[in-house]
Amino acid sequence: MSGLLDELGKIAGAVIAEQGVDKLDPDAGFLEKAAGAFAGYEAAKVAENKLQEHEEEQSASDEDQS
Repeated sequence: MSGLLDELGKIAGAVIAEQGVDKLDPDAGFLEKAAGAFAGYEAAKVAENKLQEHEEEQSASDEDQS
């Protein structure tokens, strides 16, 4: 179930980025919108990885203090 939620977050990032491109340039073509969607998907993936790393560091820090 966690994997499904992770993918859903990435897809949401892609949709939000595509909508942003559409707002900035209503005449944007398919390639511009696709590039925006891809960038949003990748940005969500990077953010998820950073959050996961932070959580792992925090749990390791908590274990060290115990």
